[in-house]
Amino acid sequence: MSHHHHAYVGVDLGGTNMQCGVLGADGKVLAREGAKTKADEGADAVIKRMRKLVEQVIEKSGLPQDHIKGLGVGAPGAIDVKKGVVVTAVNLRWNDLPLAKMLEKELKMPVVVDNDVNVGTWGEYKAGAGRGYDSLLGVFIGTGIGGGLIFDGKLFHGHYLTAGEIGHTIMDAGGGLGKRTLENLASRSSIASQIASLIHANHPSVVTEIVEGDMTRVRSKVIAQAYKAKDPLTVRVVNEAARVIGYAAANAVTLLSLPCVVIGGGLTEALGKTLVYEVQNAFEDAVFPPELKQCKIIASTLGDDAGLIGAALLAQEVLTA
Repeated sequence: MSHHHHAYVGVDLGGTNMQCGVLGADGKVLAREGAKTKADEGADAVIKRMRKLVEQVIEKSGLPQDHIKGLGVGAPGAIDVKKGVVVTAVNLRWNDLPLAKMLEKELKMPVVVDNDVNVGTWGEYKAGAGRGYDSLLGVFIGTGIGGGLIFDGKLFHGHYLTAGEIGHTIMDAGGGLGKRTLENLASRSSIASQIASLIHANHPSVVTEIVEGDMTRVRSKVIAQAYKAKDPLTVRVVNEAARVIGYAAANAVTLLSLPCVVIGGGLTEALGKTLVYEVQNAFEDAVFPPELKQCKIIASTLGDDAGLIGAALLAQEVLTA
């Protein structure tokens, strides 16, 4: 049992769902559970639900309580990592919520809180696609687009603790509100709404059949299905989004001279290497100087687990420092 003496719990808290896992000393996920977030019931109810989920997953792991050394949480939005406070999380409707303190009181264990994309990036850096690099940028494409930065083996938060917000980079200065940032142009929700509006404007697409005319059903899996079927409309919209992501990555790498960019999130998982290939082409076209074309653009390997693994590993890092 000795190698299990130090286990950490990770929670990936989303606006819709939360995932929780116990990570053993060998870095393996020993047990996992998921639950609905139900943010509309208010913060207290969400925290009680998190507590229950953590207790369930510890019980499922079969480890005694004293082997669990801490909890890491990846939460959406702006986080004051020093205080463990969620400054603002739009999709949870939380402001200045002392999440770490509240969970410590509920669970009687130390809690580390960071931004969800930061912990996903940390997971990829420690246990996934980014292993072996000392610095990297993580770009996660989902409902929005989030980013995380690792410099010299440490998560970089910046002076105001908000570093990595690559989704809000202006990509089209003349685009007008709602049409100029990376997130506006290339997130999964943006791709879905572009496809839907082009279909409404009478462009033919296999997507109409896949979703039986219900455009609210256009999610990552549907986009991937249409893309793999070589649907011309979907291919065009997705490749254009990938090009914009490649340029944003090139901007960041030109600025910071990084050796690696990990592309993750639901859309990347659904589309895999084809998306990353398009991103890489645009990246190589735009990055400066040419030596930086050596920077590796790679797909995340932890998938859905990046958040919970990263959160547990971050708790381990912070609490044993």
